Amino acid sequence: MFRIKQKNTPEGPCFTCRLIRSFILATVMLIILGLVASDRLYLLNFISTELIAAIIMVLGFLLFLFKLWQWKKDKIEKKM
Repeated sequence: MFRIKQKNTPEGPCFTCRLIRSFILATVMLIILGLVASDRLYLLNFISTELIAAIIMVLGFLLFLFKLWQWKKDKIEKKM
C-alpha cells in the first residue's frame, strides 16, 4: 500500500497489510497441510466446530475480563 510520507511515520507495512499477509500465509499453510498430510488427517479428528467455538468464547471472555480490570485500574489511578 502506498502511504503519504510523514516525518514520524514508522517504516514498514501498515497494520491492515500485515493482517492480510498473515491471513494469506495461514491459508496457504492449510492448503499445504491438506496436500502433504492427507493420509494422516484422521489424527486431527478431535478438532470440531464446537471445540473451536468454545475456545473462542472462553478466550474472548478472559480478554474481556482482563481489559475490564485494566480499565478499572486506570480509572482508579487517574483519580489519585
